[in-house]
Amino acid sequence: MTHAYRRRTRIDWRHKGFPIDRPLAARRIAARGWNALAGDLQLPVMVLRESSLDHNISTVHGWCAANGASIAPHGKTTMSPEIIARQFAHGAWAVTAATAGQARVFRRFGSPRVLIAGQVVDPAGLRWIADQLDDPRFDLLAIVDSPGAVASMDSVLAPRARRRSRLKVLLELGVRDGRTGCRTDAQVDATVEAIGRSASLQLAGIEAFEGVLGQDDVGVRGVHVLLDWMLRAAQRLDADGRFAGTGEIVLSAGGSAHPDRVVAALGRTWESTLPRRTVLRSGCYVTHDHGLYDRSAPFGRRVPTAPLRPALEVLGAVISRPEPRLALVNFGKRDVAYDIEMPVVLGACRRSGTTVEPADGIAVTGLNDQHAFVTVGDGARLEVGDVLIAGMSHPCTAFDKWRAIPVVDDDYRVTSVVTTYF
Repeated sequence: MTHAYRRRTRIDWRHKGFPIDRPLAARRIAARGWNALAGDLQLPVMVLRESSLDHNISTVHGWCAANGASIAPHGKTTMSPEIIARQFAHGAWAVTAATAGQARVFRRFGSPRVLIAGQVVDPAGLRWIADQLDDPRFDLLAIVDSPGAVASMDSVLAPRARRRSRLKVLLELGVRDGRTGCRTDAQVDATVEAIGRSASLQLAGIEAFEGVLGQDDVGVRGVHVLLDWMLRAAQRLDADGRFAGTGEIVLSAGGSAHPDRVVAALGRTWESTLPRRTVLRSGCYVTHDHGLYDRSAPFGRRVPTAPLRPALEVLGAVISRPEPRLALVNFGKRDVAYDIEMPVVLGACRRSGTTVEPADGIAVTGLNDQHAFVTVGDGARLEVGDVLIAGMSHPCTAFDKWRAIPVVDDDYRVTSVVTTYF
């Protein structure tokens, strides 16, 4: 994976948090000697812990390798060339996109293989896909769940096909009241027949997203039902010769909450006519979080590895103490994830130092665009000028608020920067 353009990345006044006007090469950030707690960065600022990032990638990718699974991290979480490069360096098989637009970005990052795990039926998106099919150095997969989708794809791809004749597609299975995907065997058969008649598509495997089913007992039973259906469908289609012409059968599921269940179910031994590849598409593992994923990730719980570590934090300045139990901090909806729950207070740093102290009795209870409403309990200390440090839930809605994010060591010294392309 090459990133020649990354050497030209510049940080300047367009990137909030960085106190510079003239463009500064991203690779020179560490030389400035900044510390996020020492007043060197403008607040608010979101930071990414280097040690947690490396730990999470090594843990999840190592577990996949040890258990015979591949990983195609969902790139929509970060949309960051620096982070996706790390994931490929640690053995990622592909990067997952939700749309043709995201796939286009990942192609520009230098990603060698992209899996588009969303239906693409719009002409402009399909024209971009068609233009990629002639490059033998780039591998592209898409998904399909209906004869209508097949017809839409074929109408654009077939007339534009040149040297490489077909786009590899995965048949998507879904669940009632869930997202996209076939719901019945009859829909499976109709879609597969349409793919068979297509002049531009090649059936390469089966895909599903089990994350919509939840983690309670009912949800887990539903996950097993869906994965069993995937395996039966793959066996049946393989026996019918439907995968002929592809090099391997790809079986892919989301895997953020159920990676062990996905790998156990889809990795069962059966006499296939082609090699098989189980592909997880988890995305948020890379930074983990202080909320939803911290509660749901099985690593260090069901999965016998070290627990994942939250990597994202936001630092904001206490700008007002207008009431005894109320503080206003200068981060808000434009800066932090808030779609699932409020940021979680991790600690505070006094304006006169760089030591993080506990923040017991202090909680974020509301957000405006640029303000956090913070409740201060009896006996808790929080003064104007202090720095409040908070974690977040759901990193997918945190990265999109920052075009550049400082990477820090465990003492909050800035060691590098990652950029995003939403």
